[in-house]
Amino acid sequence: MSPTTFTAAHVAELVALAALASVAACDPVRADAINALGPEAPGVRRGPLHRPGQPCLYCHDGALGDPQRFTIAGTVFETPSATFAAAGVVVSLVDAKGSAIDLRTNAAGNFYTTPGQYDPTFPIQATIQAGSQVVRMQTLIEGNGTVEPNGACATCHFDPAGPSSPGHVSMALDDGGTPP
Repeated sequence: MSPTTFTAAHVAELVALAALASVAACDPVRADAINALGPEAPGVRRGPLHRPGQPCLYCHDGALGDPQRFTIAGTVFETPSATFAAAGVVVSLVDAKGSAIDLRTNAAGNFYTTPGQYDPTFPIQATIQAGSQVVRMQTLIEGNGTVEPNGACATCHFDPAGPSSPGHVSMALDDGGTPP
């Protein structure tokens, strides 16, 4: 038998096969949840401004082939039922060990943090502030009860508000703009 010589083409083929095998082993429930989000909004490219109000950690979970992992991510809107972003809001997080971080929402109302910036220990207390208006989340962010806690705010905060959700995160507690 002659020794095998691996060329760049062989290596590329092996990498492609490994990627295919990992895709085949994907969690079908997770894949269904991501597919249910639908396509990107027209004219909005992937990046910090995309998919406001959606559960960021469905994709940003650090799995092979996914985008960068986020530890906490969400969107702040101006009112509970409006889809107007609340840009420039300070999102303050304090974890169970007292570790804290302040994040600022971008033009889409989105905020996020990576493990290198903030890798919290659940539960987490969250507060949002715009100017002198402060809204403190009444419950703690406990995670999703799995081995890997879920810091995607939209996992719990989604539309419409009702028995399963308090509605999306907003600076006003009602659509009349009444501060807390």
